[in-house]
Amino acid sequence: MQPQVFTHARMSSDEVTAHLTDSGFDIGPPSTVRRTVLDTFDGRLAAAGMRLELREGDHWELVLTDDASLPAHLAVTDVPSSAASLPAGPIRARLGPVLGVRALLPFVSVTARRLVAVRRDGAGKIHVRVVVQDRLAIEGGGRASPAWGVEVDELEGYDKDARQARAVLASLGLKARPIGLLDLIADRAHVDLRGYDGSPSVALSREEPAGDGFRRVLVRLADTIDANWDGTVHALDPEFLHDLRVAVRRTRSVLAQAKGVVPSAERARFREEFGWLGSVTGPARDLDVYVTEWDGYVASLGPETAGQLEPVLAHIAGRRREEHAALAATLTSDRYRRVQAAWRAWLDPEGEEPGQQAPSAARPLGSVVALRVAAAQEQVVMRGRSIGPDSPATDLHELRKDAKKLRYLLECFGGVLAGAPRKAFVQQLKALQDNLGEHQDTEVHSDRLREISRELHREPGVTAETLLAMGRLTEHFEQRRQAARDEFAQRFAAYDTKRTRRNLDDLIGSATGR
Repeated sequence: MQPQVFTHARMSSDEVTAHLTDSGFDIGPPSTVRRTVLDTFDGRLAAAGMRLELREGDHWELVLTDDASLPAHLAVTDVPSSAASLPAGPIRARLGPVLGVRALLPFVSVTARRLVAVRRDGAGKIHVRVVVQDRLAIEGGGRASPAWGVEVDELEGYDKDARQARAVLASLGLKARPIGLLDLIADRAHVDLRGYDGSPSVALSREEPAGDGFRRVLVRLADTIDANWDGTVHALDPEFLHDLRVAVRRTRSVLAQAKGVVPSAERARFREEFGWLGSVTGPARDLDVYVTEWDGYVASLGPETAGQLEPVLAHIAGRRREEHAALAATLTSDRYRRVQAAWRAWLDPEGEEPGQQAPSAARPLGSVVALRVAAAQEQVVMRGRSIGPDSPATDLHELRKDAKKLRYLLECFGGVLAGAPRKAFVQQLKALQDNLGEHQDTEVHSDRLREISRELHREPGVTAETLLAMGRLTEHFEQRRQAARDEFAQRFAAYDTKRTRRNLDDLIGSATGR
């Protein structure tokens, strides 16, 4: 269960320990502890109702708490970088599905003097621990508020003793807060333990000028690019690059839809610049997907074939490191800095000169978004209906791009679209996108494997078994691609329905106010 902290505005921590002694608790010698909340950049543990804490004192341990069970403890010798860096066991098993490939990062660190008060039975067995922590200081931020706090460690099987300990603290006038000490300190220090919210949504009004609404959406996307820049440059985990890349693609899509809303010269310039940024982030991301999804790719081939493919994975991992190094150089280059500075300068409305507004910038945002959504949906339906059994794969790839443009519109301008019909519409669109994505991804993977096969042919020590195993993996991708292609007609028919059109009408109506 999540801890709660007891505090008092006027009482000192020494008075609390004196009262605990009078109440039959034994007070151990003081020690110094450093407590750090660990979570992913996007706060996955917080979203799951979990809290992971690293405690550094006489020994190091991880403490995992949630709303449903008692804290779990694990002795460690260093700071874990991810779930995969933890030893096999209950804590790793609980964290792995939540964290995925994301890195664990420090959110807030606090040092304290720690006094542990325990109550024992006649045999000397500890039934409850009360931890008094004072002289609190936030790392890099000076003294913490509150200056001290008390937490009760509930031991399995002794919940009654924990309740009695809390009653003792309450009888002293201490106030129980329904959060832990670190939560309280982080809140007072304005540290958000929920992590970064990468949603593109911003508060919008359908009556506001379209130019203002588009600009605020683009500012939000620029903030997301900046927020993920450091993690991408240092390759902390693959999701930083993924989220940066998605924000870049959304930016390009919003600019593509901004004809008549953003001045034509700026629109053309920045579409080109973000096109460049999208192209330079692609190779590293493609290799990230290969490495992170590798186990799933080879699972159906059996352990023997998977073992024969180890040199291929090593080759891909090496190329991945090279591409990330090249990307880091690009993201720290003068060109990147110039692009970002110019982009931020344009996004600042104070810097806009009179007469620069595009012809549709003053129109109501809702009506502009409604027209763009309707046009994007018409393009998806028109292209989808033109695809038959003999259509080339490029037609499906173009449809996938059309569907992405529509999806980005719905995500970025959700503030002027009613929630229920938007959710229903996106659910239908996503089912189609999943099919198109499977088709394209497996085709790209097959092409990439053929390229790697040619590269490995020239390397000494690569066995015939490895090359044959690559052929089996390529065939596996091709089978998946063909299955997606065979399923396309059914997926598109399920999307091109009266229900979809009704949801679209509701969306457009919510944007225009009719």
